[in-house]
Amino acid sequence: MNTAVVHAASIRDVTVALRVCNQAALLDAALDALAAQTIGTDRLDVIAVDDGSTDASGELLARAAQRYAGFLRVGRVAHGLSPAAARNWALSQAAGRYVIFLEASDRLAPDALARMVAAADTNEADVVLGKPEGGDRQAAAVFRKNLSHTDVYSSRAYWSLSPDKLFRTGMLQRRALAFPTDMPVGDDQAFTAAALIAADNVSVVGDRTCVFRGPAPAGAANLPDRVALVSRMLALVSAQLPEGARRDRLHSRHLEVELGRATAEALLTQDVDPAERERALWGAVEILRTQVAPGALALLPRMLAVRFALLSLGHAAEAQSIAAFEADKDRPAVRKTVEDGRVYTTLPFFRDPRVVLPDALFDITADMTVTHQLQRVAWDGSMLLLDGFAFFEQLSTKDRATRVVMRERASGAEQSFSVTARRDDTLTNAKGNTRAMGRFSTRVNLAQTADGRPFPPGVWDLYLSVSFEGVTQEVRLGRRRADGLDTTARQPVTVAPAPDAPSMELVATPYYTAAGDLSLEISQRSPLPVRG
Repeated sequence: MNTAVVHAASIRDVTVALRVCNQAALLDAALDALAAQTIGTDRLDVIAVDDGSTDASGELLARAAQRYAGFLRVGRVAHGLSPAAARNWALSQAAGRYVIFLEASDRLAPDALARMVAAADTNEADVVLGKPEGGDRQAAAVFRKNLSHTDVYSSRAYWSLSPDKLFRTGMLQRRALAFPTDMPVGDDQAFTAAALIAADNVSVVGDRTCVFRGPAPAGAANLPDRVALVSRMLALVSAQLPEGARRDRLHSRHLEVELGRATAEALLTQDVDPAERERALWGAVEILRTQVAPGALALLPRMLAVRFALLSLGHAAEAQSIAAFEADKDRPAVRKTVEDGRVYTTLPFFRDPRVVLPDALFDITADMTVTHQLQRVAWDGSMLLLDGFAFFEQLSTKDRATRVVMRERASGAEQSFSVTARRDDTLTNAKGNTRAMGRFSTRVNLAQTADGRPFPPGVWDLYLSVSFEGVTQEVRLGRRRADGLDTTARQPVTVAPAPDAPSMELVATPYYTAAGDLSLEISQRSPLPVRG
């Protein structure tokens, strides 16, 4: 077999690290598909590694190395605890500027490598995610469109931790990244997570499918190993990131995806070995007590956060009860309660004296979403007239206290104005429920603020403080607006004589920012001559 190290003169654009383990029946199709990549075999380096196969994979690879001598090299490693050794050997031999890791059962779209390499080069990306067939359910949002620049903190890229991505080989070498060989499950997660965290830029080719994944290997990992993986991943993230929002975000992914599933299975599946179940649950308790910050728990779905809180407190029976409630697709709708400006979901064990969980676990105020639209902007002398609608999707329009807020960008000074509600029984939320008192109108007198003086010069941004049932959320006005609103006119409107400059006048010039938000620039000028 050709296992020679490739030297710099032989550098190609991309190395495909193809792991083969007892997949002889799939091998010819896998290699033929790679040979057909539109990037061209002159830019392609394929390293196929026989991971201790006991079928005819080795013999087929030997013949394929002769048939595809121009771009295929093969090797063999002893099968280890995981696929890590095979992947690491391929990585050590990589001749491409980029490398992607595949199984023999995976397939790439014919132009996948060409598109992914182009994205990496154009965007100077260290990692490129190619859209998998059907998308990753947990990471679906990141594959909705092409993204030239993103990271694991502003997108769902970290929710896709399979290694079938394009990695910049130089970045992997500089960071000395490799697949851990001591993990019975999840070595691919550890490698991909470390690479994504280290990447200066991540790009996504999401406009059409790049990767067609084969079936998962037979034999699922046991529950204790799956729980141990969570501990390992939390430790990996903690070693790379200081305490704070970024660490919490990445931790929340492992808590929701891996620990959530493992604990649900341990609590609800009847045929799990009792000893295995106990080890898994105790491992989960240890993780929750020692490795998880409140900020990470706050990012989880509330049912899962309550389940984890119950486990951490030693209430296994109650944790099983809420896991069953969550799994019940026919469960009744969960009601909300609103108190002192906060919204709580009244899940099981809310204010239950038997377990005494904090209200914060049930607080869903941050999940309240505002639907709003600015529909009219007009002037009546120095009066700015605004009309539109705004309401919470999840709350009624009772006890309205909505106000328009104008905030000066540099100083933070602000003025607020009440709005007049207009009943409209045709106004509904996304589910068709009436939000009749959601329409608003207001008149902003720029010539007279609360202290009797006109608005001073500056850039004033317009906000809407949406308030119903005592719950308040502030949104920017203008980005969501009626189609007919004129966003191009910048005609100054005379406001008042400048109080500190008798020969000058104040004028307001409305404009929309690059993000589409409405602002007013108030400035001084000499009065225009009066036409005869």
